[in-house]
Amino acid sequence: MATDSTTAPEDAGPSPAHEPTWRPIQRSTRLAVAVALAVTLFYMIFLLNPAYRGNVWVWGLVLFAEGITILNALAMWWTVLVFVPRPDPPEVYAWRRQLLAGQLKPTIDVFITVYGEPIDIVLVTIRAARDMRIEHKVWVLDDGDSDEVRDAAAAEGVGYLRRSEHQHAKAGNINAALGRTSGEFIVIFDADHVPSPDFLIRALPHMQDRGVAFVQTPQAFPSARGLVAEGAAETQKIFYELVLPGRNNFDAVFCVGTNVIFRRVALEQIGGMYTASNSEDIWTSIELHKLGWRSWFVPEVLARGLAPDSLLSYFKQQFRWAYGAFEVMLRGGLLRRGTRLTVDQRFQYSLAGLNYLLSLAALILMCLPAVYLLFGLSPIRSDINVWIIHYAPFYLLIMLVTVMQLGGYKPAAVVTSLAAAPVHVRALIMAIFKRKVRWTVTNAGPRGLPGVELVLPHVILLLLNLVALAVGVTMVTLRGTNIVAVGLSIAWAAIYVLVLGRVVVEAVVAPHVIRERRERRKKAAAWSRAMPWPARSDANDDVVNAALTESADAGAPTGRTS
Repeated sequence: MATDSTTAPEDAGPSPAHEPTWRPIQRSTRLAVAVALAVTLFYMIFLLNPAYRGNVWVWGLVLFAEGITILNALAMWWTVLVFVPRPDPPEVYAWRRQLLAGQLKPTIDVFITVYGEPIDIVLVTIRAARDMRIEHKVWVLDDGDSDEVRDAAAAEGVGYLRRSEHQHAKAGNINAALGRTSGEFIVIFDADHVPSPDFLIRALPHMQDRGVAFVQTPQAFPSARGLVAEGAAETQKIFYELVLPGRNNFDAVFCVGTNVIFRRVALEQIGGMYTASNSEDIWTSIELHKLGWRSWFVPEVLARGLAPDSLLSYFKQQFRWAYGAFEVMLRGGLLRRGTRLTVDQRFQYSLAGLNYLLSLAALILMCLPAVYLLFGLSPIRSDINVWIIHYAPFYLLIMLVTVMQLGGYKPAAVVTSLAAAPVHVRALIMAIFKRKVRWTVTNAGPRGLPGVELVLPHVILLLLNLVALAVGVTMVTLRGTNIVAVGLSIAWAAIYVLVLGRVVVEAVVAPHVIRERRERRKKAAAWSRAMPWPARSDANDDVVNAALTESADAGAPTGRTS
């Protein structure tokens, strides 16, 4: 049986200092947002001005693409700007102290969902979950029916559950385990997410409010290496560092499927995890919110995961997330009366689908250089300098706001985001026509990877921009050519060629480095547990004592509210 390392593998990942941080919105960022709003309005007035309208069809497509971009930017700014870091309420600290002192002993079932992941990775998660502080029971939910996993669970002293009928994928696996366990709280980890020893100590006290159905903690991928893994990790930073903290203010945090604690009675009230969709996490969240349950996001990295590191696993993940978001937007009953969803919650849930529509906008924009260079069709009829004056500030300020708050942004995120665009559009089409899809595990151990056939849409876009690039270069020498306009189109086409070419190369190389990829993931999993976790600070004794005194005076059990 394989064992996990007790020391960090060489070059497996950065120090914990490189993990996500949550910082207040700086005054400079607020100023940048204010300026960005002004230049966005400036650009939209220009784009909508009939005097500058070019070919009506191309103009309409550009208006749609830029409109989606602007709506997403405005929604994100609105969500992000409301986040103001505040200390936890005293009751949270009181609960934490009682948990540590053994005065409060809730029953906790920890579920690790497994379906074909490599045993070396599963073992690291099992051991980390087993060794978390305060009393709990770990269960391995094995939908892969692996005797090796069963024996490993027994050897590590944790529970093991498998089911005879494998229906409803991960949601069905969890629901089957709910019927065979009895803990007051349910903690869920994916097989490749390693919890910190103080996961329960830090996250569980937020359940002191009986109205909270689940507490979500971030996903973090500090060991990410390579184009796909780094790009996937970077895009997730935006969601966990900027978006989810803001959603706390709207009580619109939704479950992301792992690193989460549920209250059993809340799940039982809706019949368990949602099974009518492969995106059980967001649907379970909305069903709970419809009944008036609340949710909370803890902005602390309490588990380290493995990001998808091949295009196949990344595309599977992105398709599943996009499909679920579009399902909620189209058929989530967000406008229906008779539920307890607030206006803010309805708006935030609709933003999930709106965000993935950015990929449709990206596909439109990736075709524009070819449309102009090959067919002479332009969405705008104006002097190129006028267009630059209106467009450049808009584009630069949108990027600047994100970079300023995150403290940087890796180019890999741009490549992977554009790579996922055709996948998101396919998810949209299938969601519109209610086509069901088979559920697959993002990071299950592959027996093989496809090559260029995985990225055929990207190949088509690559060839289109290559042809446009070649034609554009020949146009430069022709008399009467608008050099500035053609030059800009050539530059954009060249950028798209580089990005799409990198995606195609990644797909071609992937089948030849499967063994190296597996070994790298094993080392990264071991590193996730071996590296020390950052020290956690807590409230001083005066604050906690005040909370305990207040609770005692009220005659209520400490840390619980009705």
